[in-house]
Amino acid sequence: MTDPFTLEALQRSDLSLMAPFALQAPGLDSMVCEAIYRHLPGRRLVFSTHWGGAHVLVKLFFRRKDFERERAGLQAMRDVGVPCPGEVWTLKDGTGRSGDFLATIFLDNAISLRQLYTTQPLAAMPALLSKAVAMIGRLHRAGVMQADIHLDNFLARDGQLYMIDGGGIHPLKKPLHNLAMFFAQMVPEYDQLMPEVIQAYGAGAPEPEQLQSIIARMREKRIRHYLAKTIRDCTQFQRLRVRGAFVVMARQRVTDRLLQVISQPEVAVGQATFLKRGNTATVMKLAGDSGSWVLKRYNIKDVWHGLGRAFRRSRAWISWQNAHRLEQLGIATPRPLAMRENRAGPFRQGAYLVTEWSSGESLQAWLLRHGPAGIPDWLDREVSRLFAIMWLGRISHGDMKATNLIVCGEELQLIDLDALQRHRCKSVFKEAYGKDLQRFMDNWQGKIWQHFEQLLRPYASQCGIKLINKKV
Repeated sequence: MTDPFTLEALQRSDLSLMAPFALQAPGLDSMVCEAIYRHLPGRRLVFSTHWGGAHVLVKLFFRRKDFERERAGLQAMRDVGVPCPGEVWTLKDGTGRSGDFLATIFLDNAISLRQLYTTQPLAAMPALLSKAVAMIGRLHRAGVMQADIHLDNFLARDGQLYMIDGGGIHPLKKPLHNLAMFFAQMVPEYDQLMPEVIQAYGAGAPEPEQLQSIIARMREKRIRHYLAKTIRDCTQFQRLRVRGAFVVMARQRVTDRLLQVISQPEVAVGQATFLKRGNTATVMKLAGDSGSWVLKRYNIKDVWHGLGRAFRRSRAWISWQNAHRLEQLGIATPRPLAMRENRAGPFRQGAYLVTEWSSGESLQAWLLRHGPAGIPDWLDREVSRLFAIMWLGRISHGDMKATNLIVCGEELQLIDLDALQRHRCKSVFKEAYGKDLQRFMDNWQGKIWQHFEQLLRPYASQCGIKLINKKV
């Protein structure tokens, strides 16, 4: 291990800071940062360590107001009976120019509500969500709220649910919006649990119908906030400084190989296997770190095409953000790894998108092998779920041909996302959604058409269309 960091060195550190490392601070013996849980450069560092024989979570604040807010928030939670980690020790910098420490009990073997949400079946979640909603209700009746109300701020251990992040406790404003934002952290299909778990809120619980429309607005607000992060440096994403290009990557997936591909994409093109050669897009398969990747190059056909694209977001940019939108909505799509736009000053030129390779086969090929008698229940659920979430999320795909739907195990993935849109106008959305439904049905004939028509008839009815068999 290298020499201990000083507080000044930690304050200057960036997101490349890695654990473990030793820390030396005035008034403290040297401690070892064992794991980093949050790092906001120049503002806050959250890490675990062993201190005095105890496992503790340490928050190091470089701004006194953040330290005071954290302590006050934890105390507010304790005052209203919301379980939270107990304070172990604090150390305030006497000069006010360095850093302040707050150590709380480390909840060993705790699992975040987000981890449970992503691994447990929907039927297992009502009890946990009810506990969380009960906590929210207690805070609201006390005149405060957890403003940063994401699922990672709830930890479960030994049947007990805890709330963390005292710094997020603020005076209560718009309680319905705060409550709706909690539900908006989950994909739309979880909205069906809301009428049941909202009862745990206690006195003042809103009517489910009143809350549902606010949840939809809060979910879109959250998605837009997340999409803004996908194109800048932050915890999840890394922007790479490349001359003549805008490059962004998924930070946890950054490797030498990915850097090589996105820094010199035309070199990677020469090493790739071509899957599709189009005028406006070329699709290739290439070797990744431990599997295959897809490299999609968006071409400029000629001068006029280049002028038309020069001031618009590239199709790579649009696909990059749409893939992350689908991820937030719970619709499966190959994971996006990196995106690059070539630029000449303010003018956008060609662009590239790197995603994971999907090992499945198109829905069209899959059904040709299995036939109408082989359509399983899980496929019906996947198709129905896809169109249900598209309806709730107000998105249209724009090209719902069967080759853009990939069967991977018992999962249906959606690809080719550069025409996907989220609609604000309801009438425009219903028209686009209806076209997606009809385009999906145009892939089929005979008994397969009849099967899917019966399955999707309710979705056609809600947007005011009747599905037509054009192959009869």
